[in-house]
Amino acid sequence: MFNFNCMRLPFLMISIFILFFIFGCSTEESDSSAENNETASNDEQSEDDVTKLTYWHNWETGPGGEEIQQSVAAFNKAHPNIEVEPVYVAADGGDSVSSKLVTAVAGGNPPDVMLASRYGIAEYMDSLTLLNDLAERDGIDGDIYYDWAWGESTFEGDILGLPYDGTSRALYYNKDHFAEAGLDPEDPPTTIEELEDAARQLTEQEDGRFNQFGLIPWLGEGWLYSWGWSFGGEFVDESNQVTANNPQVVEALEWMTGFATELGAQNVLSFANSQGSNAQDPFISEQVSMVVQGNWVMAQIEEYNPDLNYGVSYIPTPTGDDFTTFLGGRALIIPKGVEGDRLEAAWEFVKWLSSTEEGQKHKEIKGEYSVLPEVNDELFGDIPNHQPFLDVLPNGRHRPVVLAGNMMWDELAKAPDLVLDGQGTPQEILDRVNETINNAIEQEEARRE
Repeated sequence: MFNFNCMRLPFLMISIFILFFIFGCSTEESDSSAENNETASNDEQSEDDVTKLTYWHNWETGPGGEEIQQSVAAFNKAHPNIEVEPVYVAADGGDSVSSKLVTAVAGGNPPDVMLASRYGIAEYMDSLTLLNDLAERDGIDGDIYYDWAWGESTFEGDILGLPYDGTSRALYYNKDHFAEAGLDPEDPPTTIEELEDAARQLTEQEDGRFNQFGLIPWLGEGWLYSWGWSFGGEFVDESNQVTANNPQVVEALEWMTGFATELGAQNVLSFANSQGSNAQDPFISEQVSMVVQGNWVMAQIEEYNPDLNYGVSYIPTPTGDDFTTFLGGRALIIPKGVEGDRLEAAWEFVKWLSSTEEGQKHKEIKGEYSVLPEVNDELFGDIPNHQPFLDVLPNGRHRPVVLAGNMMWDELAKAPDLVLDGQGTPQEILDRVNETINNAIEQEEARRE
């Protein structure tokens, strides 16, 4: 006879197995769901903990843009609770985005950090957060920087920003031209007299037409600042009063323009005003044998004329010693209106980029100098053509930080052309510049009272 009890056992076993399977799946889904909810909650919490910053700069592409991107990426990686977004902002003119910053601050929507040319920031310091308290709290002062970097970032004791980089000037010379003219390619001129003699020997003229200029003093970075300091001049006195008509500055302008007059002022002006940059630069294209230029030009030579046989030396002085250089560069500033956690995060970013080796090592990308001496030794110390620049960095000079710095730059830049155009002697031109700048400063001081 068929036994129903025997059939009941397998059915019971199968039923139990199905129940365990369903329960197990349900539990696994429940655990997985809880896990996902917890992860989502953690992600949401992490997102809330990240302070996002906007960083204005005006280096859109090229090595400068790459430096910005890489340095920001390195900071973000090292600081998971801060996320910096670099934002390109076109310059107003020259190297400045200052008017856009002032507008943004007035509108209550400033960036958290901005990269700005150092020398002009005193003029819009009302739109900045002064960094004295933060710097004192964290032990940041001028001792770790070159004097020029710190000096150009401050005004009458106020810390307007932290220095970011440095641009230096030196004498570039074409070694092949030297050899062809019978000059020693390994012995460039160091005095003004030697420079004049070399320039005359290097200048080539045929049928009244210049094929090659030995030197045009104000080409490239041969500003009155560059030559004025090399002649021993001062552009401000100890009280920060502008002295654009300082006797040695006048002497420098007399030499610059007198040298051009010897070759025919209009010939020189016509040539100088027709020149371009990069591949059309007159030194890179070998139309000029010597020029005062910035350290960044080495990268341009490598790109546009890598076979150019050139050397770099100090800017000559009347005595052949006491060499110096004109130094420019940028500062990292925090606009007014950045407060609370955002201010702390912005300060952390500015401090890291300016005062640490990790933040400064990216200067190698663009070939500009760090504001920290030890970083320059590491990045550029073994490269021969960088050595003259590095030698004079410790005693380099920065543009005066005054309340009319941009106007002062413009007026001094025009001075050689005004003299050669017959609008006055060097003394007369610089007397007028001096009066114009000091009057503008007095008016600005009165406005601020």
